[in-house]
Amino acid sequence: MNRIWALLFLLNVGFSSFSQNDSALSLKCKPNVVKWNPTPMIWSGKNINLSYERVIKPNQSFSINAGYFVLPTSGIYDSLKFNISRNNWGFAFSADYRFYFKKRNTRNAPDGLYWSPYTSIHHTGFENRIEIRDENIGQGNIDLNARLSIYSAGVQLGYQFVIKERFTIDLIFIGPSFSVYSAKLRLKGDIDINEENEYYQAVKDMLLSKFPFLSDLVSDQQFSSSGVSTSMGFGFRYVLQLGYRF
Repeated sequence: MNRIWALLFLLNVGFSSFSQNDSALSLKCKPNVVKWNPTPMIWSGKNINLSYERVIKPNQSFSINAGYFVLPTSGIYDSLKFNISRNNWGFAFSADYRFYFKKRNTRNAPDGLYWSPYTSIHHTGFENRIEIRDENIGQGNIDLNARLSIYSAGVQLGYQFVIKERFTIDLIFIGPSFSVYSAKLRLKGDIDINEENEYYQAVKDMLLSKFPFLSDLVSDQQFSSSGVSTSMGFGFRYVLQLGYRF
């Protein structure tokens, strides 16, 4: 009888150890992290981006990010007045699979230094009416219709701090990527607009100067006044995320 109890005890210990190893992620490691990404607010205070990270192995996890993404459509240029946007919308989505360095980190994921392949999509569009007040050219209005899309894939390096087992600060400080950039810019109104027109150039220069990452991705910096321009290039990703772990 004692042998039976001893055997049951050993089986229970073995099963408990296996269960603890198998469920350590769910019971002890708190494998879920929800995050808020304030980085897109650099471009517009309206941007909201949330992230979810799930630890699936002691040193591996995956995360997905999604949110509302728009670019500000107001700007100042000589004799150009941008009215309030009539239609402004967009979205952002990204995903990555993380490998936390076993030898470098003293704790399991999601704490410590990691690298990961990632992919992202940013798409936004807006419509504006631009008022032109120029004594040499005349006065009139131009309707600006723009669509911007960026598809990226690359590898990133980051570090996630876990504070008091519950709160996280996730820093992605380098993320080289290969990107495909697509832009559609249409200008029309009661003043003739073409690619040689100084106001078309002014709008193009304003967009490129206001959003430097566009010039990084578009080598020729060309827009089409009535069509779509697509280019390829390299970009970088920098992200700060604040999270809660459970």
